[in-house]
Formats: sequence, structure tokens, C-alpha cells
Amino acid sequence: MISIEEALHITKSNIPDPAVLEYAVEDTAEKYLAEDIYAPEPSPRYTNSAMDGYAVRWDDVSAAASDSPVSLTLVGESRAGTPYSAMVNKGEAVRISTGAMLAAGCDTVVRVEDTQERGNSVNILAAKRQGQDIRYQGEEFQTGALLLRKKTKISAPQAALLVSVGIAKVKANKPCEVAILATGSELITAGESIADHQIRDSNMIMLQTAIQESGGKVVSRFQISDEKQAIVEAISQADADIILCTGGVSVGRHDHVKEAAEANGFKQLFWKIRQKPGKPLYFARKGNTLLFGLPGNPVSAFMCFSHYVRPVITALHGLPFGWPTVSGEAADDITNQGKRTNMIRVQLAWRPNGGYWITHTEKQGSHMLTSLSDADGYIILEPGQTLKTGERIDVYRYDFRRDPV
Repeated sequence: MISIEEALHITKSNIPDPAVLEYAVEDTAEKYLAEDIYAPEPSPRYTNSAMDGYAVRWDDVSAAASDSPVSLTLVGESRAGTPYSAMVNKGEAVRISTGAMLAAGCDTVVRVEDTQERGNSVNILAAKRQGQDIRYQGEEFQTGALLLRKKTKISAPQAALLVSVGIAKVKANKPCEVAILATGSELITAGESIADHQIRDSNMIMLQTAIQESGGKVVSRFQISDEKQAIVEAISQADADIILCTGGVSVGRHDHVKEAAEANGFKQLFWKIRQKPGKPLYFARKGNTLLFGLPGNPVSAFMCFSHYVRPVITALHGLPFGWPTVSGEAADDITNQGKRTNMIRVQLAWRPNGGYWITHTEKQGSHMLTSLSDADGYIILEPGQTLKTGERIDVYRYDFRRDPV
């Protein structure tokens, strides 16, 4: 058996370089940029009005007041998409819409509510300052400005920004593709009638959801019996960046995942870690494809996914290998009384101005899904280690869960 640190070192050392593809912006949601993006043009592209009103010359209206309005001759209109093309001269004004290009000769916009239009003229009742209500070309950013950094996740605002400056395609990291193989002759799908000797396959939906929440893409799913040839064939059909097998990685007569993986050309990198839960974790590689053999117990499978697989998915998206963590203080003593490093599921409670309290979930069995569903994350304690009341420790968060309250 190897330590958690050794297992993590081997895992990190065998992560292939992220794959980079060019995508249309409309296809980049939830993907991560593989390049820095610089502005090909300024924003705004042209000087325009921030309000509906009248474009004027400050020298004409600086003295305007409600009891002594300034009358200007209306010579046209600048609308969004249809600018006024002539020069505005002394004593003249043009109507202007929000977003419309500022006419040449004008340097100020007076809002509609500060005016009175009469036939071919407009009375200016107030003008507070020169340049009011104008959006100047380049005031947000100039050509060449860094807009988005490499590794930025593309969400709605980022997609809108890209398109607003005329960028239609970008390079982004290809989402990690994952195949799931759930092994076990006793497994049935939820909704099917169940016999006394069968169990419902919760690992499949658990892993599928966890992969999706991690930004990965499930490309195939196999539910197969504990027959070596069936597992060999399923692995041969699984075309993905990562193959996740659950069950069949221990030392029983019907545990065939390791043999099946190696029959398909995978090379074992490690098997068995001094940890609880998840001791029999298996890790292998073939070319740029990684294979994880997770234990069959649901808690063990999920903990191995959280600590080893999820950071690999993150790294394949071009991001740092790691976990979301928060620091908290133990509400009570927590002790690892076992002989292996223990990943203890915990709950977090927020104290205003006091940070997080940590309490461990009551039931920690590797077959007890409530130890996950009731938890916000986990802490890692070495054999014999006690986390004393008030002592601070990092909590590895299940970041896709709601924030604790």
C-alpha cells in the first residue's frame, strides 16, 4: 500500500496535457479559455449618447436656466443605427437616442426632461456640465486591452463580451470525457423490481452527476456483471479521457477490473492506498487514457472520486490540480482511532464573525450514503491523530453542494 501523498504524486505525474480546440462562442458555455483574449477594438466603438435627449454644443447652452432658456434650431436627428452625418454648427441641435452616435460638433447631451421642443427649435432649460450623458469611445477599454485571461470559465457575461467586440471563435480546453462502468451481478437499475439478493445501482447516477458537476462529460455508461470477459469487452468499448470502474477492484474471486484493464493494454500505476474509506483504489494508464478502479461501496467510490478523479478532471480543463477548501474550527474533539489515514465526513456551520464550526457526521460507514448526503465535505486525519476542540483544519468541500448555514 502507498500513502495518499504518494498516490496523489503518481496521479498528477500521469495527467496528459489538456486538449485544446477552437469553438464558436455560442458553443463555449462552461468551457475554459486556452488563450488570453485581447480587445480587437475599443469599447464603446464610437462616442454615443447615454440618454434620450438633444446633442448640443456646450458653448451654446452653458448659461441655460429654466427662467432664461436657450433656444436652438433643430437640424436633424441621430438615431441608434442611423447617425446624423452633417456638422452641428453654433446655435443648432439634433435629437439623439440612447446609444446613437454623437454628431460632429457636439460635446454635450441634454436630457429630454430638461428641454421643451417647439416646432423646429428646442429650448434648453438646464445644462449641468460639459460632456454630460456621453459615452466616450474607448472609455471602457482600448484596442489591445486584456479582456479575458487564459483559464477563464466562459459563462453568459464572458460570451457576451466576446461577441460584443466581434470575436466569433476562441480556443478552449476540450471538456474531459468520461466513461462509467458499474460492475456487479447484483446490481439493478432504479425502477426495476428488486429481489432480496439484489441492490439498486446508486454509483452510476452518483458518479454521472459528480462528473457533470465537475465540468466533465459522460460519454458512455455500462452496467455489467462480474464476469471477466464482459468487463474486458466494456473497457475495450469505452472511448474516453477517463474510464471510471466501480466495484471489482478488491481481492475477491469475482474482482476482475484490474485483469480486464491490463488485458486491454493498461499499465497499473498503483493499487491500494493507506486510507479509509477507499483502500482498494486502482489507477492505470494507456496512452492518454486514464482508468480508475473505484471501490464498489458508494461512500468509498465517491470519496475516491472527490480526492483523486475530480482534480484530474479539473487539470484536464487546464486548471490547477486541487480541491475547493475552507478553514474551520472543530466544535468537538474528532479522533482517528484507526490504522489508516481517515477521510472523515463533516458538516460546516457558519458563525457570523466567527468562521466555520466543524462537526463530524454521526455515521461514517463506507456503505452509508447519508454520511455523504448529510456532509459538506471531509477532513483528513492520520492514525491516532485527534483534532481538538477549537483547533483549526482545512475542510475539502463538496463544492457543488449548497453553502452551509
